[in-house]
Amino acid sequence: NTICVAIVHHDQPDWLTVFLYYAEFVFLGLFLAEMFLKMYGLGFRLYFHSSFNCFDCGVIVGSIFEVVWGFFRPGMSFGISVLRALRLLRIFKITKYWASLRNLVVSLMSSMKSIISLLFLLFLFTVVFALLGMQLFGGRFIFEDYTPTNFDTFPAAIMTVFQILTGEDWNEVMYNGIRSQGGVQYGMWSSIYFIVLTLFGNYTLLNVFLAIA
Repeated sequence: NTICVAIVHHDQPDWLTVFLYYAEFVFLGLFLAEMFLKMYGLGFRLYFHSSFNCFDCGVIVGSIFEVVWGFFRPGMSFGISVLRALRLLRIFKITKYWASLRNLVVSLMSSMKSIISLLFLLFLFTVVFALLGMQLFGGRFIFEDYTPTNFDTFPAAIMTVFQILTGEDWNEVMYNGIRSQGGVQYGMWSSIYFIVLTLFGNYTLLNVFLAIA
């Protein structure tokens, strides 16, 4: 099923489109048969007692909705693609039979509370530096060589701070900040903003997040 979803591509031959169309019904029939056999053998109560079975049932219901959606709304390709991709979640069922992988997933889920708290802290950190960047550099990144990274609006500032946190050409953004404040002679103080953002955001918060995860 995963392979059939993965081989879909632009300008594919007609025979492949027809094959994949009918393959969807075959896989859906197999998934439905598996689910009904489990329900018959275990009973509804015991079947839905397992989180894996609930997950599997949710994916199958989503697949049925995708088929119905595609039949009545054939032009809504984006929605159909999203629903079709949901079936790829079935690959996580392998954790039920792979003990070491299951233990890794359980450890990840147990630390989810700490991860969410740290993500919220990272979000606040990003918002604070985005607002500060708007105060310092808003409307000043006006150069002959146009750069899409700026602090003119809040969304643009958020994206610029995120770019700096990932380490993607953050030094170029810093040089633009220095240029916007009058060049090396008058704008060197603005480098403090980018250095602090990189040290505390990239090298501290992100590494703490990786350590927890």
